[in-house]
Amino acid sequence: REVLLRSNAEPEQITLPEIRSRNMPPGGRGGRWKGPSGQRWEEAVGGKSFCGRKRGKTGVCILTSAVVLASVLLLLSPPMTTRRRRRRGRTDGLTLLGYGFGEGVWVILEKAHLRYAKIGSQLALLNAQDHADYLAKHDEDPKLYRPDIVHQALMTVLDSPLNKAGRIKGIYVQTTDNHIIYVSPSARLPRMFRRFCQMMVEVMQRMRIKSKGSGKKLLKLVKGPLLDHLPLGSTKIAFSYQAGDEPVDFFKYAKRIPEDDPLVIAVGAMAQGHILNETEKYMLPQTALRISSYPLSAACALSRILASLERQCKIL
Repeated sequence: REVLLRSNAEPEQITLPEIRSRNMPPGGRGGRWKGPSGQRWEEAVGGKSFCGRKRGKTGVCILTSAVVLASVLLLLSPPMTTRRRRRRGRTDGLTLLGYGFGEGVWVILEKAHLRYAKIGSQLALLNAQDHADYLAKHDEDPKLYRPDIVHQALMTVLDSPLNKAGRIKGIYVQTTDNHIIYVSPSARLPRMFRRFCQMMVEVMQRMRIKSKGSGKKLLKLVKGPLLDHLPLGSTKIAFSYQAGDEPVDFFKYAKRIPEDDPLVIAVGAMAQGHILNETEKYMLPQTALRISSYPLSAACALSRILASLERQCKIL
């Protein structure tokens, strides 16, 4: 690389190594460069430094180069969201670590007894603990009004590692009045039971509940029949204590489910009875399984079912 020095004397060709050897000041790099005629280096080259900027602008030049280099590296690197999904075990394909139940898993809570009434000046979700006198006055069995079962079952599904890994695609609550409530897997339900009851009344009154930030519908009423909201070609399984004579190890049974088929599971969300008659409406062909020798609550049954699926998908 050659530099042409502009001065009063005749121009001479001089290379950069020669400049460094002849004109380096005694103080080393901390001093000022000098041209062949004794001028300062900035005067010799017309007030410019090596990078073509005005004196004192060298730091800006270096900063600009660093910003450009960082931008190139950012474009070449994979997105941060992809890395986070890999750390959490999420993938964009149909399977997860070799087994993913096709598009995902759908959960149905059947025969949920959710009704509200105007008590005093407010609307309230009826339950056996707070409204026993009101239900007895209207010839209703208080034992049937158990919204706490639905609350516990929903919290079990939403808090499961299977849902946090992104494998649960939809949750549906079918009531005894043939209302269908869709619950988004990304919803965060209230932990307090009273607040949960207020939210369910709001859903049945306003038809939907949206997220305050994004406006996404977290809970909403959908039109029936429920079969229209389930994936095509899915494997449908209903769980009941009255299904079969012998209990089945669901972890071993899940290995026989086709890997590419979506999975639909139905569990009862009522205090007593079974759901086999109700699930025949949308689960044809249907498989009914009994997973314990003892009657289980909805939350306990879902916990065992989801744990088996998590082991099958190798989700820890």
